Amino acid sequence: MSNELTPQIQAQLDRLRDIHLPPPVGWWPLAPGWWALIALACVVILAALVWMQIRRRSARFLALRELEAISPERQDEFLTQVSSLLRRVARRRSAGADVLTGEAWSAFLMEGKYGMSSNSATLLAVGPYGPPANENFEPEALRAETAVWIRRNG
Repeated sequence: MSNELTPQIQAQLDRLRDIHLPPPVGWWPLAPGWWALIALACVVILAALVWMQIRRRSARFLALRELEAISPERQDEFLTQVSSLLRRVARRRSAGADVLTGEAWSAFLMEGKYGMSSNSATLLAVGPYGPPANENFEPEALRAETAVWIRRNG
């Protein structure tokens, strides 16, 4: 056998190309399964956030509905029921708020940017336990201020 190449074999060898390298690896080469896992995690986190927001808003909505159902006919019962409702709403905001009494409860209701007025907070702190409210007691004004407090703090 001779080591010489025939012209046909030489022509075929000339048509061959060099080895091709694969494209360079990207900076974040994730497989499709990882993308699906990331998308699933995002959906779960988003669903949890939406669920928490709906739950928070629904408790606020229920408290506002209960506030509207309180009858202002008897002042002492009205103040007792509104104060009780506010204590339940305050418990969601701060763990020990529902056990506050007197000045501490009044101060809690007045604190913050959206706190109640001093007169309303004091009335809710001492009204259910003291003598009937004064003659210029306006249950609808107190109801409106309580509704604002629940919307902002509940």
